[in-house]
Amino acid sequence: MKRFHPNIYWLGLLSFFNDVTSDMITPFLPAYLKSLGYGAALLGLMEGLAQFVSYATMLASGWMADRTGENKKITIFGYSLSAVARLSISIPYVGVVLSGRVIDRLGKGIRTAPRDALMTASESPKNWARAFGLQRAMDHAGALLGASVASFVLYKFSISYSILFLAACFPSVLALFFIAPRISNIPKKIKEIKPRLSWKALNPSVKFYIVIIFISALSTPSELFLILKLQDLGMPVYQSAWAWLLMTATSLVAAYGGGNLGDKKSRRFTIGLGWMMFIVAYVCFAFNQNLMVGWGLMALYGLQAGIVEASERAYAATVAHEDARGTVMGWYYLAYGLGLFPASILFGWIWKVWGDTTAFLLNAAITFVALVLLFFLPSDRKNSHALSVPPHEVN
Repeated sequence: MKRFHPNIYWLGLLSFFNDVTSDMITPFLPAYLKSLGYGAALLGLMEGLAQFVSYATMLASGWMADRTGENKKITIFGYSLSAVARLSISIPYVGVVLSGRVIDRLGKGIRTAPRDALMTASESPKNWARAFGLQRAMDHAGALLGASVASFVLYKFSISYSILFLAACFPSVLALFFIAPRISNIPKKIKEIKPRLSWKALNPSVKFYIVIIFISALSTPSELFLILKLQDLGMPVYQSAWAWLLMTATSLVAAYGGGNLGDKKSRRFTIGLGWMMFIVAYVCFAFNQNLMVGWGLMALYGLQAGIVEASERAYAATVAHEDARGTVMGWYYLAYGLGLFPASILFGWIWKVWGDTTAFLLNAAITFVALVLLFFLPSDRKNSHALSVPPHEVN
């Protein structure tokens, strides 16, 4: 395996322990809400709002990181906010749970763009997709461990969700104390230029890519709906974490390989491959009535997610100018958030009114539109950083 800057490994470990905590909680939120008397509609509202807040914050945090150069401090603050917010999810009142989930995702929004900018500053551009792939693989490994532990504890001891969620908070808190001090901030090479928080300041390739990402995100509701689909097919509640584990495990397997494919072949090609797999998975979910087939589709969904995530971020970094990379990553995540917010709400509403078949097919069709547009983008393999234009040069 390629050797990376120490920051890549430390940030990966921080993601690992953060996701141990997160995925001891997240797979059980549908069942937790059901126990409080709520279903798909509230789940969609909660996840849509949480994701929107998360991704909308990323633009401001990325811009602030570019302005101040304090990628590390902003990253650690975001992780800390999430660690504190998750404590409130253990309180069994729907308003508190919803608030805790939203603030948890706010912390994610604050940390993500500065963390990605810190990673690109720490590593050579030719290795970006692999570095992102390694970070995502460690993230998924933490999710795998967290969901495994939670599933075992619930199955073996039948404790309440509140106690489980409270205990889940310890790994992420401990990681902040022991890992965060080992991460180093990388000074920016270009210090005299202040990035502009303006859509007009983006070059055409960045704008087009951001629009495509928005369309793709619009077709990507929360994965918790896949858990809900399996439950409707007869899956016991305690197996929710097993389904989450399967999806996470396949993402883990695919993450580094997807990044490697993006660096060696083409990031645009790798994204397209993953989106094609997404379309196949959603069309099959629409018509499937067999629980065992549903398990296979969860694996396929996880595989496509692992393949695309590193290359999506690496392509955004490729078309971004060096002095505004955090800002462009923020625009990338904002586009995702603007798409994800209505995605979960509309998916839950369509499911309730017209059924899950219509919801899955509509989202597959939207992804197909994004896939077609993707291949009108310039190839990162041919153009690389020639695509980048300094934002201060655009009036």
